Amino acid sequence: MKFCCAERWLAFGWLSMLWGCLLLTQSTTAATTADTGRVFVINAPLKDLAGFRKLVRQLEVLKPYGKIQVNVSTLADKSFHEIPEKGSAWHEYASANPTPFKFFPDARLAPFIPAEFVKKNRQLLLEKAKILREAGMEASFLGYEPNFMPAAFFEAYPEFLGARVDHPRRSTQMEFAPCVHQKDTRELLAGMMTEMLRQAPEITSFSFKTNDAGAGICWSDWLYTGANGPAQCKHMSTGERVRQLLEAYQEGAARAGRKLSIYLDESNSNFSEAERASIEAELPPGCYFKSNNRRALVNVGGTLGSLYPVTGILNPVAFLDQLQSLPRNENKTIFISLRAAYDRGVERADMSEMIINLVARRFRDTASWQGADGEMTELKKLCREWGGPQSAETLTNACVALQEAFTYKSTTFPAVHSLYWGVTVRLMTRPLVVAPQLLAPAEEAYFLPYVFNISTEEARMDYTDIHGGRFTVPPNVVANYVLRIQRAATLFDQLDTQAPQRDFFSRMATSLRVHAGIIRSCGNFAAAQAIRDRNAEALAGPARLPDKASSWTGHPDFITFNNIMRDELDNTNAMIRLLENGGAQQVIVADKPLYEDRFLLGPDLAAQLKQKRKIMMRHWQDIEKYLASPLK
Repeated sequence: MKFCCAERWLAFGWLSMLWGCLLLTQSTTAATTADTGRVFVINAPLKDLAGFRKLVRQLEVLKPYGKIQVNVSTLADKSFHEIPEKGSAWHEYASANPTPFKFFPDARLAPFIPAEFVKKNRQLLLEKAKILREAGMEASFLGYEPNFMPAAFFEAYPEFLGARVDHPRRSTQMEFAPCVHQKDTRELLAGMMTEMLRQAPEITSFSFKTNDAGAGICWSDWLYTGANGPAQCKHMSTGERVRQLLEAYQEGAARAGRKLSIYLDESNSNFSEAERASIEAELPPGCYFKSNNRRALVNVGGTLGSLYPVTGILNPVAFLDQLQSLPRNENKTIFISLRAAYDRGVERADMSEMIINLVARRFRDTASWQGADGEMTELKKLCREWGGPQSAETLTNACVALQEAFTYKSTTFPAVHSLYWGVTVRLMTRPLVVAPQLLAPAEEAYFLPYVFNISTEEARMDYTDIHGGRFTVPPNVVANYVLRIQRAATLFDQLDTQAPQRDFFSRMATSLRVHAGIIRSCGNFAAAQAIRDRNAEALAGPARLPDKASSWTGHPDFITFNNIMRDELDNTNAMIRLLENGGAQQVIVADKPLYEDRFLLGPDLAAQLKQKRKIMMRHWQDIEKYLASPLK
């Protein structure tokens, strides 16, 4: 089964969902000063200007080492108008997609997009651009191209119709992107780029992903419905199509009198190897993809992409490894991601500050990472600074234990992801019961509408249906991982009260325990579903009384399932305590009930867990209607 972008990186969980962290090597080398040509592009989808200003202040520390470009393409509001009336799990992927037409739509397209929606998006972008201009920084636009457009637009202008780009197993409504081979499409895209750069000349780079989550190019091998598009462009290579798209954007920039660097996000776009080679061969000047002799793929960012919805967790060992791959004396464009969950999540301010300062440290401290054991030497040095003399060793041990835990997970059960299992299937908040069909509509109302599935019945009955696929978890590995995370959290909690960064790592310990609780739920639901599968016929039948034969254990799965329910109940109680004692500030949730969706938990998270606990207790004895209990 094929996954959307972040899902393809699950084996390296702490690196997933980091947005296009690319390195672009130029032809010259020079000292590490601002005029060397190095560029930092930061992706932080902040909607509030106060938070954006704080991030800009944090970024000042990078100024001596290169130009700074900050993403300004965050939507001011969710694209509610794109979601079908009866809902569609797939459309929620794309409901936060930035694309130029949501800010500066062409006159032909504008009537099909809510004017107030566009106005708010444009205002936010321009206000961010002004903040950056005043700070002596530049702006970047990070989006999805060519993004699907409203069906009504294609009805009015059928000549624009390109490839179908939605996922048929995840979508309840077809969606199409425009065909870039059509001259009118390229003119439309160029015109919107011109208008955007005229109004926001601070934008100096444009980065996008494609063939996933709402965007796609005609006849691409990895389109989710299969390669498709209009017959008149079928003869073209993927490289030719991509070149035409890039040239349209460059033409738009030229009309505005602006130079624009364009990056096709190779790491998060879906292409076959043959298509990648074709694209590389057709790249226009000023446009960048993957090239072994000019660029290297380097991910720079925190753990939010893999640990979402939990924020505030730094993996120093892995992060230092990433920083080591940043050459200090070459011109590079370095993308730093602080986002997750399709622009729904952004790192906490204390975490973004930590990440940014560590990147600056890499370029400031020319003696760092020297020798075969350079990373460990640097880690110990940092732990002395963070923990003080009394806690340096404890903090070092905690960091190593955390890296070992993440490595264990990536090698034993990489497919289990806190976003795609814990949030989008609501394993974190839904009740674990033996017979979900016995839940009343009122008991399902707080979670079932937010389970990612186009089938309500599958969403209700199959705990391990993950976006249309089926997964299992090896026994015991989740418990082992949870234990490892909890041990690391305990070490982080043991820092001396005088440790300079004690508060940061104390919050991080709480975040780790919340993360462990989410994964523990995933393991419990997977184990419960395995039992439900083995007893599918009995559980689908009518309730029955057990026979009267004496039995120490009853049905072979009876005690096991009861133990799983009890562990999940205990886990739920522990999660409630964590959230009510500081953990709620470490979890990304919707600020209003209106914004809760498959990728974003509701604002009343502790209340939902209490509802889960109540329902589980109410249905605890349901198993006795189907599987024989012990008779001793």
